[in-house]
Amino acid sequence: MSRLKDITSTEKLLDLIRSKKDSTAPDPVQKPDIDPPKEKKNVIPLKTLSEKRTINVGVDIGHEYLRMVKTAPSNDNRWTLIDWRSVSLSHITSRKLPEFNNFLRNEISKFCGTYKNLHLWAIMSSARVNVRHIRIPKVAKKHIENAIYWTVRKELPFDEKETVFDYEIQGEITEGAVQKLSAMVYTAPRYEIEGLKKQFNEIGFPLDGISVASFAIQNIFLTEWLPAAESTLASLFIGNDFSRIDIYARGKLTMTRGIKAGINSMVESLQERINELLPKLSGIEGEPIRTSMEEARKVFFSLSPDFPPLTAGDVGFTLKEEEKFAIILPALERVIRQVERTFKHYSTNLGYDRVDKIYVSSVMSLSMPIIACVGDQLAIESDILDPFKFLQLPLPQKDTLDISMPERIALTPALGLALSDHEYTPNFLVRSKNKEKLTNVARITRVAFASLITVALICAGVFLSQLHAINQKKSEISQLEEQLLQYKPRVDQKLLSRMAATSKQLQQASKAYSDRYLGTAIIGELSEMTPENVRLIDLKVYLGSAKHQIGAKKERAKNLVMEGLILGDRKTLDVLFADYIMKLERSPMFQQVSIKKNSVEHFKRDDVLHFIIDIGIG
Repeated sequence: MSRLKDITSTEKLLDLIRSKKDSTAPDPVQKPDIDPPKEKKNVIPLKTLSEKRTINVGVDIGHEYLRMVKTAPSNDNRWTLIDWRSVSLSHITSRKLPEFNNFLRNEISKFCGTYKNLHLWAIMSSARVNVRHIRIPKVAKKHIENAIYWTVRKELPFDEKETVFDYEIQGEITEGAVQKLSAMVYTAPRYEIEGLKKQFNEIGFPLDGISVASFAIQNIFLTEWLPAAESTLASLFIGNDFSRIDIYARGKLTMTRGIKAGINSMVESLQERINELLPKLSGIEGEPIRTSMEEARKVFFSLSPDFPPLTAGDVGFTLKEEEKFAIILPALERVIRQVERTFKHYSTNLGYDRVDKIYVSSVMSLSMPIIACVGDQLAIESDILDPFKFLQLPLPQKDTLDISMPERIALTPALGLALSDHEYTPNFLVRSKNKEKLTNVARITRVAFASLITVALICAGVFLSQLHAINQKKSEISQLEEQLLQYKPRVDQKLLSRMAATSKQLQQASKAYSDRYLGTAIIGELSEMTPENVRLIDLKVYLGSAKHQIGAKKERAKNLVMEGLILGDRKTLDVLFADYIMKLERSPMFQQVSIKKNSVEHFKRDDVLHFIIDIGIG
């Protein structure tokens, strides 16, 4: 980037400061305090939560404040902000004394309340955390860990006993014509992790996870608290002695780099320049008065509208805003040049997309001219890293979110950590292979739960159908009982027994009567059905219960054997006989007419048909 462009952008920023100063003079009464209150609670519970609901709490133990944020997952796969608190640590003399653990226990207990399903995440210092992105050949799943481990050991030797090592596969990429796997690897001092874990165990609040600020910011992008979409975004954190630039592609951290410059560099520039100008500004000649770092820091933060302006007794009171900015600009540009080289390496050497926007944050609130300067020097859009401004609240509740800008920025890491989840948040307490086991267990649990729900629904459906059937039967019984009431006498079991006995007696009497007159009935039926041209020669009726033998066949117990002659024309004898047989078969009294003999014989000068038939009696 040309120097001419740097000068032009600086002049634009100075003009912005001058116009702002001329248009609205700051009112000292309306300026907020530098330090946030010792304890400040959010009064906007966005949703009434059950004690059984999952609650996430992010804990950030900083140099000066303990900050905590409480969130809960909502039904639309998003997160709901429940509460936040900042507590000053100025009264803490040593964090190694038991008093600090007691203080921590009391504050977390008050903040977490009585929720049972509580997930607690804490931030550790990222000063000794090493995050790198590597590419390995595409290998089988079981060989990925070894490939990553030995690739990292070549570039970054570490002691496994003193270092926690883990990784996260971020997807497949094509390098040249070769398919490779992109992985993020990170290492951290084991004693720091174990120390933080032990501390929270001792106070009775075991941690579910430990992570760093870079991953907390990643949570903010992945959960869409800040719009990320398909963009490539950067986060510049300007600390006291060092700065950090993180680059996120589609919400995932793809590069991080430390910069050995920060606010103290800018404050030192102010201190040196004020020391040079102090005799002239004060009008006092003689031994020069040295400006302290605290006084210079106060001058630096007077650039921000979120901090009190300088008073007449403060060092640098007579300096104009543009003069202060011009003094710190060289130190700020050194940080920006490091960021610019990082962006160039990211897009040119690594082949990633160009960064679209940069978010800036700091240990203290920065002035908008500094934020604008970062974006203008890098020729991209810039803004303050403030996820709270995207908080979706009903209009009546927006005014209750009375968090000052410095406090909102300071709460950002704790908020990001409160959005953590094992699926997408690197956790120094749970390694990636353990996460896979947890994921498999969770998947099996979900399948089992879904199966139980399905079985329960089926059982409920069967139960409801049976209940409906029972109600229908009860309704039918009720209707039948109403019908029974209309009949008198009332039918009961005794009456039915007497009726059955009477009916049986009648049946027996009818049968006896039928058996007595059965022979007469048979003769009458035969007389009715036998025409004049049929002469019966012999008739035998068997009415006994024993079976009789006729010829070689076994006949029915009740039957008659009939012998006779068919008289008529020789040509029609067979027809007359067939017609007679059909009449007998149509009789309800006779069944199974069996012909035993059927022959034409000469009888008294004429031909007759001689027959013998066996008829069953039904």
